[in-house]
Amino acid sequence: MTVAPPNSMVMVPNSICLLQRVSKNDTIKAIKVSKTREGIYAMKELTIAVCDDEEFYRDEIKTLLAAYENETGYQFTVREWESALSMVDEMSSDSKKYDLAFLDIEMPDLSGIDAAARLRSIGSDTVICFVTAHKGYAYDAYGVDAVGYIAKPIKYTDMKKIMETAEMYIAYKCDRASAEKRYLDIVSSRSNIIIDLNKVVYIEKRRNQCVFHCTDSEQICYDSLRNIYRRLDHEQFLYTHQGYIANFPYIKEVLRDHVCFGSGMEAPLSRRHYESIKRRHMDKLNRIIMEARKKNEMQ
Repeated sequence: MTVAPPNSMVMVPNSICLLQRVSKNDTIKAIKVSKTREGIYAMKELTIAVCDDEEFYRDEIKTLLAAYENETGYQFTVREWESALSMVDEMSSDSKKYDLAFLDIEMPDLSGIDAAARLRSIGSDTVICFVTAHKGYAYDAYGVDAVGYIAKPIKYTDMKKIMETAEMYIAYKCDRASAEKRYLDIVSSRSNIIIDLNKVVYIEKRRNQCVFHCTDSEQICYDSLRNIYRRLDHEQFLYTHQGYIANFPYIKEVLRDHVCFGSGMEAPLSRRHYESIKRRHMDKLNRIIMEARKKNEMQ
């Protein structure tokens, strides 16, 4: 992670997702490689602002963001302020857009809540996360359309959760049509949750439920597999068996009676679907080989 000191800007590669105009000399940017259909990747841009009057907590947020980078492979650049009033003044007069901001709520010159309200009043669509030692402020977060809050002392699990939520918000701002293909709203345990389909390896029918097997968790959905399939991108998600749907880019090997995803994960493959999935998988492998050969010839 590259950190921009107060009143300065730097350029960096790689991170989450956001469209932003880039100037030649003073851009803060981060590029995220996000998986798209057939495993091809697209780059987007992000900026992060951190505002807290205590240097300890500014450093803590940057440290946790660095840990999140290390886990996910993203890279961020962070611009920091110790004064909310200075931050708002600069954002009001600056043409640069900030895509995600961590704001401390209790600051001497201007509170984080009031700073967020001023940003909204000038038309800023920055995704905002409050940082506070008092959970009683949580309700105020909704008044300025904030993504949520994290409590001090900040835990990495809380940072990870808020970053994943912020990524969804930013994705919808970037390209709503693409975001609607990426995220799926399901009913789980009498509540609605949103699943990042890029993390879904395969979906399994289990009695009257569906189980989403993801790269980092399992989610149970109270809906039929047929209804779930209707809502998916059929170029990306394929039936391998009447009770299983696979996320095609995750398929590493196609055998006669099952497909392998790696890490011990696999799903049954019926005779009905074998030929079409085998053919498509071989086409993908051939493309990868051809691209590798072209790359080697150019070197």
